[in-house]
Formats: sequence, structure tokens, C-alpha cells
Amino acid sequence: MKMKYTVIAALVASLPMVAQAESNLEIGAGAAFKNTAYRNYDDNAQVMPLISFDYEWFYAQAGEFGFKPYDDGTNRIGTFISMGQEEWQRSDNNNDSFKGFENKDRAINIGVSYRHKATWGVISASIYTDVNDTYGGKGGTLGYAYPWVINQKFAVVPSVKVKFMDSDYANYYYGISNKDAQKTGINSYDTGSATNIEVGVMSSYLIADHWKLYAGVNYTKLDSDIKDSPLLSDDKETVAIIGAAYKF
Repeated sequence: MKMKYTVIAALVASLPMVAQAESNLEIGAGAAFKNTAYRNYDDNAQVMPLISFDYEWFYAQAGEFGFKPYDDGTNRIGTFISMGQEEWQRSDNNNDSFKGFENKDRAINIGVSYRHKATWGVISASIYTDVNDTYGGKGGTLGYAYPWVINQKFAVVPSVKVKFMDSDYANYYYGISNKDAQKTGINSYDTGSATNIEVGVMSSYLIADHWKLYAGVNYTKLDSDIKDSPLLSDDKETVAIIGAAYKF
């Protein structure tokens, strides 16, 4: 498995960061090991920076860099920019039938988000689109996480998320366009809009006064319309992550 270096602002955007009770800034690095549902695809490990902070007007968390015009500690409303999760590269495809396909590049998303924190957990929601017109559609998420602080050093955050993709978004990454079909002879496939379900767990351990270790895993159940695409061989995806960060 070859290592692929990318510039992404967190370990994995689909996993929530463990809640930061004291420090305003963490900087570190990690690696994500993803097993996608793409047929005969060489999934690359991704090495990336980990950045987390929360100041009066700005924040970075779970792959988002955001501006928050309203935050009373319980409710937060913000706008954000983030790197998309999905990607399919022709060079990583090991199926000759797909060699003529165009790349499906990562998007840069921009959107609005809402977060509510309570003793029983954290609810979050977002709506976004791609600012660089990669897939030319819209997406959204609705999630719940429960930060479980076991002791002063160890914390675990189980989570569940529903992710919505409109037809343009889903088709770009999981469908087969008429253009690709004409070049390869494979039938075109239109996924329509789609809804994926994600469950995961993230953990952190304070190994020294300023150093934290992170580890987690995320499982995604793909929409049945996505799963039926000839580009895919499965209806699930998993990603495991490890990382370390320095608390300032």
C-alpha cells in the first residue's frame, strides 16, 4: 500500500474530534487507512496534518475551517470550508474496463453548519456545495456524538451520521457518465440522489502534559442505488486512523 500525501485539515472529516476541554490549539499529524467500495481499487494510505482550535470567531474541527458568528457555548452557527472525502483516480484503478474513465477529484466544500452541545451528547448538521464546481451539486449531514470522558487522560467518542447527496453529487463519484460509457463500452449508470449511514468511534489518550494520541474507526453503509453501480463491488466502506497532536 503506497502512501499518498494530501493537504487535509484533519485525520478524517467523517469522524468527530474528541472534545477539547482546556486547550485552544492542537497541531499534529496522522494517517488514514481507507477501504473503499470501488471495484479493484488501490486504496492509498493518506498522511495529513491535524489541526484543531476554537477561538472567539473562528474554529477548526473535524476537517472544517469555520467562521462562527454565533456561539453561546451550547449552540453554534457557522460557515465553513472543508476538503471532500470522496475521490477516484484512474491511476489507482486496477480494472482494465475502467482505464478510459475520467478522474473523480476531491472537492473543496463550502457550507453552513449548526452544533448543539448538551450533557446527553452533541448534535450537528450541515449543508454544503463544492466551491470549485467539482461535482456541481449539494450535500448535507445530520449527526450525533457522545463525548465520553473516562478519566483525565482517556476519552472515547462514539458517533452516528446520516449523509445526504443530491443526484449530481452522487453521480459524479459513483455513477458512470455517458461520456465514460461511450469511451469504454460499459453501460452508463445514474445513481440518483443517495443517503449513506456512518457509524464510528474516536478515542484520545493524553500520554504527556502536551501530547495526545488519537485512534479511531469509521464504517459507512452505502445507499443501495450507489451499491448497484458497476464502478463498485461492495456496499460498505471503512477507514481506520491513527495520529498524534501537541496541545498548546
